[in-house]
Amino acid sequence: MLRNQNGISVYTVLSIILFIALVFILAVPNFFNLDKEKNLEDCINNMKQIWVATTDYMHDTNADFNGDLSILVKTRKKTDPKDTYLASSLFCPETSRQKKEYLVYGKYIAEQIGTEIKHNYGVIVICPNLAQFPKHIIEKGFYENMEPTQLQNYMTEDIAYIDSETGLNGAKKVELINKYIEIWKTDPDAFAKRKANTTALRAILFPEKFGITE
Repeated sequence: MLRNQNGISVYTVLSIILFIALVFILAVPNFFNLDKEKNLEDCINNMKQIWVATTDYMHDTNADFNGDLSILVKTRKKTDPKDTYLASSLFCPETSRQKKEYLVYGKYIAEQIGTEIKHNYGVIVICPNLAQFPKHIIEKGFYENMEPTQLQNYMTEDIAYIDSETGLNGAKKVELINKYIEIWKTDPDAFAKRKANTTALRAILFPEKFGITE
């Protein structure tokens, strides 16, 4: 058997080198966040947790949510004071070294129907890295088992439409979702318009598709 001057066989040296190389190969994806599928899954799970926490918070406050996630981490639930709405701050795994908070918008609308008031809650959660990772978006099917309000259904359908139309163009996706949120922030009649016409708000975002010219 071949040995070097210190009496260590060449095969032992090669085995050590191969072992170190194997450990390095297995460690690289975790160290550099290269496991895109896992990062995608973790990011979407983060957004779902934030959506649930924000929706629960709005149920208890009956008011718009301004996007400050620290409120959800610090505020204790009315129904269970032992817990806060959100257990801890969450960040997209694609930026573990440069943490940026998720962007959240929550809209509350009280709709008068006869003598009763119907409470509508709509929440949109956006990954801060959506422009670079356009698949980091909550899938439409998630909301089906969450007992969404009519407002949430409107938002879910419109965001899904934006997602479909923009595809892998993350920058355009972010631009249009932010523009969509701005409609809800500034137009007091947005809910009524969307209720009367499925494409009312989409037409503002994609005028050329709906034959609208300035």
